[in-house]
Amino acid sequence: MKVIKVFNNNVVLVEDGKHQQAILFGNGIGFKKQPGDSVTKSKGVQTFIKNIKDPEWLNSLSNLLESVPLEYLAVSKNIIDQAQKQLKTTFNQFLIISLADHIYFAVKRSKKQDVSSLVSVKDVYPLEYKQAKESVKWINSTFKVTLPEGEAGLIAIHFVENEIFPINEKQGLGKDAVSFHLSKVLQIIITDLGYPEQPTTLERMTVHLRFLITHVQNNHRYITDESTDNKKILDSFLKQFPELKGTLKKLQDYFYQELDYKLNNSERLYLVIHLKQVENSSEDE
Repeated sequence: MKVIKVFNNNVVLVEDGKHQQAILFGNGIGFKKQPGDSVTKSKGVQTFIKNIKDPEWLNSLSNLLESVPLEYLAVSKNIIDQAQKQLKTTFNQFLIISLADHIYFAVKRSKKQDVSSLVSVKDVYPLEYKQAKESVKWINSTFKVTLPEGEAGLIAIHFVENEIFPINEKQGLGKDAVSFHLSKVLQIIITDLGYPEQPTTLERMTVHLRFLITHVQNNHRYITDESTDNKKILDSFLKQFPELKGTLKKLQDYFYQELDYKLNNSERLYLVIHLKQVENSSEDE
């Protein structure tokens, strides 16, 4: 096989004699290699993705490897392989990138307060949620951490968003409407705060927003949040970053006026955390 691109010492893009491209991962496989050099898939070398044709995917992988250690990509691949087998579905190839990024930041914040529980994901997507709980166990074991319970819901959302063939027909309904509302909400955020320099920042927020909008459309009811802790954290956050109040108010108004839904404290808290990440990323440009 011929080397096409070296991402780092352990990850390379190769092409075989039939002009089929693939990502190979293995200790030292890219060491001192240059495009055009030959490489052999020896023992211990894994194939991540075969038949790579999307330059956007390659660019996303390259960006990921600049900030996320390789072992998170390996864990992401194992979780996806197992989930596809258990859920009998196929995922979009971008999932390995977004999931690795999510796991990396989840592990980094594992000792901080859990603010990731949004709504009862297990009631909306029970199969994905069950598999996500197993994924959390694997992450905890691999990285010697204890992730908060809410992470299972977030990983389940990643599964749902990247299913090429949805498990449940209900999950495939109303996608045009969801995309319409998603674009309107993103337009509000980007107009106010600017476009994030880091694509993963926008991607994480988009996953969350799409799930929230889908949940609202499927349930058509308010989710009551009686937690005083969420209210206190939200108030403290907005006091520290008052510039986000206007954007949050616009989002609340949009959900109420266009979707007939009143965001609760937990949902508003999670949104404002995403808004701060977008603001930080935009300021770095």
